[in-house]
Amino acid sequence: MITIKECQENQLDVLHAIAIQTYNDTYQYLWVDKGEWYLNEFYKKESFKEELSANDIFYFLVYDGDKTIGYFKLMNIALEPYPEASCTEIDKLYLLKDYGGKGIGKTIMEFIFDFSQKQKRSLLWLKAMETSPARSFYEKFGFTQAEKSFLNYPTIKEDQRSILTMIKEIEN
Repeated sequence: MITIKECQENQLDVLHAIAIQTYNDTYQYLWVDKGEWYLNEFYKKESFKEELSANDIFYFLVYDGDKTIGYFKLMNIALEPYPEASCTEIDKLYLLKDYGGKGIGKTIMEFIFDFSQKQKRSLLWLKAMETSPARSFYEKFGFTQAEKSFLNYPTIKEDQRSILTMIKEIEN
């Protein structure tokens, strides 16, 4: 049975481990160094620890029974030109590779929509790599492209630099 629970500060090690594992399962193809630079830069355990205690950042762990199979991160943060009070960013959403294509992503998205409605936030937004399968996943849930930009990270492959900002308005 799939369950979703808010991550607690005492689960930092579990969160950090699933974050590294799921990122490696998903995005090594983007990097000439298999993502080592990116993980060292953006997946520091100390950063996760700080964010777990923030009031406007929410981490959730996804379980299959007792096994942690994924996680996602939501942030109450503005996307111009929308007011901050109406915006929630889906900053990360990852599952272990063996759990893709089983409807778990749909369960997570329904949870996110419900969470945003309860917080009276009417705009969800995220960034997705243009070449990523995640893009079509989000499009299935009504997200549309609002902007395209390019990442300038030192070890990203040249043909993988484009990233999309995608938005979805939800009813409260």
